[in-house]
Amino acid sequence: MHKSYLSTVAFLLLCFLLCIHDSIAGMQESPLAYIKAQERKHEDFEGEVYLGHVMTINYPLNSVETDNRYSPFLLELTDVLKTPMRRNYRIVLKGFSDKTGPADLNRNISLKRGEILKRILINQFYMKGERITIQGFGSSHPVASNETPEGRYRNRRVEIHLYGTVFDTDHLSDKEEEAK
Repeated sequence: MHKSYLSTVAFLLLCFLLCIHDSIAGMQESPLAYIKAQERKHEDFEGEVYLGHVMTINYPLNSVETDNRYSPFLLELTDVLKTPMRRNYRIVLKGFSDKTGPADLNRNISLKRGEILKRILINQFYMKGERITIQGFGSSHPVASNETPEGRYRNRRVEIHLYGTVFDTDHLSDKEEEAK
């Protein structure tokens, strides 16, 4: 009986750890840390620059709804982008699907994911809509094999990319420290 209990506990612990890993695996570093690193990297460039792929949001099969587990990262991202120093930054939402289904359906679902995420950024996180652009790529540009359920899950995604004009990053860092 004792071994059975321990086996059950070990199994439940393993399931819990796998769920946590799945939740964290799609998350990159914090949006603020990522943006600051990109600003330092591009501080000598003039004009608008590509600041990178900030985060990826993955979707279950046939879903266009964004999971609430991404909310803390979206909140941090939008708070960072609403600061006066980053008012010129813009977001490009790049939607993708897996290879399941016809190409036109895949393109439509990838656009719909981007549209719904844009609405969330506007309505829940108060971003200005004119700062957000949507692109739908359907099943093109897979990041994993479409032959496995895990690969198809990774391919059903919206990537959040940033563009903007970077000003003096020392000034940015000082202002953020003062705000704390």
